[in-house]
Amino acid sequence: MNPLRPSLIAAAACAALATLAPTGAHAVALNNAFVAQPYLDTGLPGTTEAARPELAGVVLADTMQPFSFSGLALSGTVQNRVVRETGTGTLDFYWRVLVDPASTGGGISAFRLGNFGYSYLTDADWRIDGLGTVAPHVGRLFNPSGRPDGAINFLFTDPQVGPSNFDTGVGGSRFFFLHTNATDYAMTANYDLLGGPNQSLSGSFATYAPALSVPEPASALLMALGLPAVAFLLRRRSRA
Repeated sequence: MNPLRPSLIAAAACAALATLAPTGAHAVALNNAFVAQPYLDTGLPGTTEAARPELAGVVLADTMQPFSFSGLALSGTVQNRVVRETGTGTLDFYWRVLVDPASTGGGISAFRLGNFGYSYLTDADWRIDGLGTVAPHVGRLFNPSGRPDGAINFLFTDPQVGPSNFDTGVGGSRFFFLHTNATDYAMTANYDLLGGPNQSLSGSFATYAPALSVPEPASALLMALGLPAVAFLLRRRSRA
């Protein structure tokens, strides 16, 4: 693989990544010491709300998205969740993978997230205190010089996520998450899944990601009314 060429976009993204640091007990900052590597891996040990009290919060969005693989008896659901932390008001983004009980085409080995961005990213991990059986053991962060959109993978290769029992809540993946300092969100990211014996690729699906803050309607109106007044005053001063 040829070394990746640096660019202005990559330099800016790497500068943002350099600020990633743990924000609480047992926080796991994703490895970002890039040179020419296309990606870097970080081991995810798992955490709890007791170990990281800042994770406590209110669920703002919780969406169930079915998935399937073409030509493969492998289907299921991804749970997409956004939580606003009670203490800080910032957002954490959670996902959980559930495989249909009737699936016979193997398990899920990777959740591949794209277009998430890097600016708001703080750390990653998975929840021990929650539903699920299989946890991602690695968080893979991609080099922004090659993926300036913001690409992060969660790997389940040992073991894979297999069929789940929806009635009892047994099986499926644990909730894994990206901890951010964002305060707004939108469904602007996307993900796909690797699964089956030949590492087949699913279709692509929309999911939540940090969004830039936008002015409230009243604030936008005041700004619109204020700009002509400022221009008028500047013209008067220039005439004087």
